[in-house]
Amino acid sequence: MMLGNKLATGSRVAVVGGGIAGAGLAASLLFNGRARGLALDVRVYSGGAQERTAPPAVLTPECRSRLAALGCRIPSEWRAHELRGIEIIAEGRRDLLSSTPGGLWVVDGWPQGLGGLEQVRDVLATAASAQGARFLPRHVERVERQAPAPDAPASVRGAGALVVRAQGSGERFHAVALASGAGPRMGDAFFKGFRPAPTLPAVQARLRHASPRRELAPVARLWISPLPTVDGLFLLPGASSVYALAFGPAVTPADLCQVLMMAARDGLVEEGFELAALETTRLPYGPGRTLVAPGQLAVGPAAFGHPLQVGLSETLASCSRAAVALLDGGLDAGTLERRYVREGLGELLEDAAAGARTLPWLRRAGPRAPEAFVKAKGRRTLGGTFGGGVLGLSGPTPIALLGAARWAGLKELVGSWLRTTVEPVPSVVPELEPDLYYVVDDDPDAREALTALLESTGAKVVSFADELALFCAVARRPPTAILLDVVLHWVDGLRLAEGLKQHPLTRNTRVLVMSGLNRPHVRQRALDAGAETFLPKPVDPDRLLRILTGRPPMMPGLEPAPHASDDARERAADRYAS
Repeated sequence: MMLGNKLATGSRVAVVGGGIAGAGLAASLLFNGRARGLALDVRVYSGGAQERTAPPAVLTPECRSRLAALGCRIPSEWRAHELRGIEIIAEGRRDLLSSTPGGLWVVDGWPQGLGGLEQVRDVLATAASAQGARFLPRHVERVERQAPAPDAPASVRGAGALVVRAQGSGERFHAVALASGAGPRMGDAFFKGFRPAPTLPAVQARLRHASPRRELAPVARLWISPLPTVDGLFLLPGASSVYALAFGPAVTPADLCQVLMMAARDGLVEEGFELAALETTRLPYGPGRTLVAPGQLAVGPAAFGHPLQVGLSETLASCSRAAVALLDGGLDAGTLERRYVREGLGELLEDAAAGARTLPWLRRAGPRAPEAFVKAKGRRTLGGTFGGGVLGLSGPTPIALLGAARWAGLKELVGSWLRTTVEPVPSVVPELEPDLYYVVDDDPDAREALTALLESTGAKVVSFADELALFCAVARRPPTAILLDVVLHWVDGLRLAEGLKQHPLTRNTRVLVMSGLNRPHVRQRALDAGAETFLPKPVDPDRLLRILTGRPPMMPGLEPAPHASDDARERAADRYAS
């Protein structure tokens, strides 16, 4: 039912996405509707893949107030883990941004129970269900605008002009809200011309510590630009694990693994940690451009956000403002644009834009980045959700941090010019270091044999059973060449080879791929990944040393057979490779 162009009792509203934003919008719609004497029919389509890493949730005081206002019961155990502050790290410099007592709660039950976001979502869903919301475990493919036929039954004509298509079925609604987050992108499948928040690639993981009874320090950490491909690494301690999130325009799982090994080296995480879960994701990276259509709007990370936005306050704020706009303003696009986007989300969109523009300046600031956070925290500027700041703290606000980061970046740029000096000519010519080879193979016998062979040439050899230790070593010193097995315990060796050739530290490093899977398509995949050559197992020592050094082997017993040609040996190796 509709009252003119406004929602009325019996109006049907669909929410696409069953996460924090979806459950929060459903609860806000029903709560605000009842306050106006309206009984809405709200359906939440909660189908979709769940994140294996089950991220924790950071609850600020404002977020807890919003949850309580929606009728959510906040469990007492949520306060068990409270952050003392967030440490900012860049190029060896550190500064701690303290949190007020009782300020930041970390909600997390992983791995024994649910992650924090799932727990908060369940509390919101319970509150929404108690007020009449229905949660449907179906995935939405698209939303269509389709007016009912004039001769359709009255129940169909009064059900709305928006059709939600989900897993082969279609239902009519008067209004549809998109709350699916920053990951899945519906694009024009939501409405033509829809331009949601841009996104930034990210990789998230869960770390189990070697000492399970060790109490984790109540300090989160943000490491600015630890690698050229990583804009930031966020480490959030939970009850019994650490949640790690790396983000950047070209970040890969290999980058996160390498940064975590560097973090262990610097004491930011415990050495010997276990990587229990790892997956790629996407983060909102600024404001969306076209967020409304007649009867349709986007909320939460689908509409705005930035990587330094920690906590759920902004998401819940957008849900309450979307509910008020739908109930009070009417469903035409112009009214929704004014009531929801310009008046409701104005500050949030400005903060999202400022937060996204801050990241490049923090990278340019280098070692001055922590100082920029400290200086920005002391500034009083406009912006921020009710005075809220980045990283879930009361300050600095995104706009204040943008100004401080710009100034720090400019000072670092000028300082780098002034620090440029002419290197003195060495009085003694240094000795040439021996070649350094890295061998990656999960077969200990193969590692031992290759190590002995390569050391016979006077080279230094380091062998690895997995890629995590490899990335840690590469961070310290890139090798002359990497010998890489295809079949590894935890990762596809060919994908690892491709990642090594794309990474700035190993882009110019020689990569030789070895495998007993001597098939044409495997050899071609290895070459396509950037490998210099493909060596069938068992590896021919003569051929390997000739490729690496350009010289025949000097070890007795390893000389080539006197009458066997190179081609014949290669054909034999190819023939008998398993």
